[in-house]
Formats: sequence, C-alpha cells, structure tokens
Amino acid sequence: MSEFLQSFLSTTWGLIAEMAPYLMLGFAAASLLHWLVRPERIQRWLGKPGIATVAKSCLIGVPMPLCSCSVIPVAASLRKNGASRGATAAFLSSTPQTGVDSILATYGMMGGLFATIRISVAFITGLAAGLLVDLFATPNEKPKLSPAPKPPLDTFSPLSPSSAPTAPLNALSLTPPQSAPPPNAATKNNSCCCSSKADPKHPSIQNALRYGWLRLPADLAVALLCGFLLAGLIATCLPADLLSGHYSSGMLAFALATLISVPLYVCATASIPLAYSFIAAGLSPGAALIFLIVGPATNTATIAAVWSLLGRKATAIYLSTLVVIAWLAGWLFNLLVASRTAQEIHLHAHKHSLSPLQHAAGIVLVLLLLIGLYNEHFKQRSQSCCAS
Repeated sequence: MSEFLQSFLSTTWGLIAEMAPYLMLGFAAASLLHWLVRPERIQRWLGKPGIATVAKSCLIGVPMPLCSCSVIPVAASLRKNGASRGATAAFLSSTPQTGVDSILATYGMMGGLFATIRISVAFITGLAAGLLVDLFATPNEKPKLSPAPKPPLDTFSPLSPSSAPTAPLNALSLTPPQSAPPPNAATKNNSCCCSSKADPKHPSIQNALRYGWLRLPADLAVALLCGFLLAGLIATCLPADLLSGHYSSGMLAFALATLISVPLYVCATASIPLAYSFIAAGLSPGAALIFLIVGPATNTATIAAVWSLLGRKATAIYLSTLVVIAWLAGWLFNLLVASRTAQEIHLHAHKHSLSPLQHAAGIVLVLLLLIGLYNEHFKQRSQSCCAS
C-alpha cells in the first residue's frame, strides 16, 4: 500500500511540476488579454452574419481562457447585445476547446505539433459550426433571452465551475428581468471589493493581474486538482499497454472517447493530464485528440445553453459538427503523425528528472489553486457579498 501511495504521489507531482511553468505563462498571458480586450468592441464586431463575422468570433474565442461553463453567460451576453447566430455558435464551439493557458500547457506536455493541431481544430470546428448554423438554422426561431442590459455587462469576467449551474439559468432566464435598483444602490449596499471595480470597459492593470493570477486559478482549481489526481491514478494503475491493440485506435476508440467526453464537465486545461495519461497507457493520439476537442465543448450545461440561445436545429448542427470534425481530425492525426507523437509522449512519461524551476513552479501552482479553492468555496460562504 505504501509503495502504491508513493508511486501515485510521485506520478501526480511529476504531472503538476511539468505542467506548472506553462500554466504560469498562461496566467500571465490571460492577464494581458483581459487588459487588452474590450467587450463592447467585440460585441460590435460580431453583429452581422457571414463568414467574416464567424471567423472573427473564432479568432477571439480560441485564445480566451474560458471554461465550458464560464463561456455560457459570455455567449448569452454577446447574443443579447446583437451577435449573430453563427458568431455565437462559433464562439461557443471554439472558446472552451482552447485558451492561452491550455495552449501553453498542451505545448509543454504533448509537444508543439499536438498544440498546433489542437488550435487548428478549435478554429475549424468553430468556423464550420458558425457557418452551418447561419445557413441552416431556422432564421425566425428567436432565442429565449431577456432584453439586453445597458450599458453592456463586463462579459469577460468568467464564472467559476461551482457557480456555473446558476449562471447559465440566470443568463438564459425566461422570466422578465426584475426592476433595476436605484443608481446609487450599488454604492450604498455594496461596500466590498467587488462593487468598487474599475470601469469594466477599461480594466486596470491591477484588475487584469488579479484576474490572471487569482480569478483564473480559482475558476480552474477544482477541475485541475481533480484532473491531476485522476491522471496520476490512471498512470499509476494502468499498465503501459492496457489501451493498446483494439482499444487504441479505430472506430471503437473514437466512440469510446466521444461517449466519455460528451456528458462530462472537463475544461480545456484539466483535460490535458487526462489525455496525456491515456496516451501513455496506449490510447492512440487521435482518440486523445477527440477527447480534448469534444470534452470541453460539450456537456449538459453547454447543450442546454445552445438550445436556449440558438434553438433546436442549431443545437443539432452544433453537436454533429463538433463530433464529425473531431473524428476526422483524430483519423487524420493517427494516419499522419500519431506514431511520432505517441513515441514522444511515451519518452516524456518515462523521464523522471525534474528541474528546480519545475519544482518551484509546481509549488506556486498548487498554492494558487489552494488559495483559489479556499476563496471560492470557503471564504465567500461567510461573506454577504463578493460571491463569485
């Protein structure tokens, strides 16, 4: 038992330490992105249907560090403020698949080729889903949304996974909005930090740093910690060749990866150590790629949101486009470069030496996640405001 526990802890820490430096870079890039991006400008860009608008939506969505549930209220706000159906579908498809943090983490754990393919597939699925929704979704089927608030909300403050079940329901509420409070109500009733933010249209550098190094780790804390622990358990328990043979590639492996991915809540970053462990256990890189594509972009909350935002036919188009393109990408990946990628990951998995920088980054990452976990799930319960 002690030998198993030691192996499990060593494997899990190795995954954390190897991924940590790239997540640090991702948090820094997310801070910069949060400071540079203006929500009202994005809403103005995405209002017209067509390939140019859909492509802009994908270009905006791919680097956005929003997880599967955080993207729902953002997409709802974009839709209420005039974004087209296709642009909304493209944003919902491309955004949760990647982000600056997950792109850098994918590069560090699985190589530049895998990261490039993941980015490309996220853009292609978003583009295809948006164009097909614009072409074939029922044009007069109106979204079930309350009127858009004015001025626009600070749409790029992501919600934590723990608050996600409430946020999409509020964002997509069928009931009329309640009467607005007096203009000075926020000043009188909310004296804590969350009510005194800088103008959301022009976030300060301090707010951007707080977002990248406190809010984003808090949003990812539960998913990342569970992902690391589960990946460590898989790598410790499963023999290196368990998923080889009939289960490694082909239709059976693709179907298995899809069936596992669709109902699960798994964000783009937390899915990386899981996919890494699957490949190390013998699963083909193409099937792991399907897991990385379909998992973050589909879950029950996302499907319900697409249904309410865009309608029934658009939901069917969204899901079928994601699955078909994911399978095509997985098949091409296995056909062209899978052996090289799998060999690199197997060699990487058996590399036991970690540098002092990796150990230090791992410690910082764990501290950030634990602080975020405490603030998100324990500290805020005793406060009357500043809830996530």
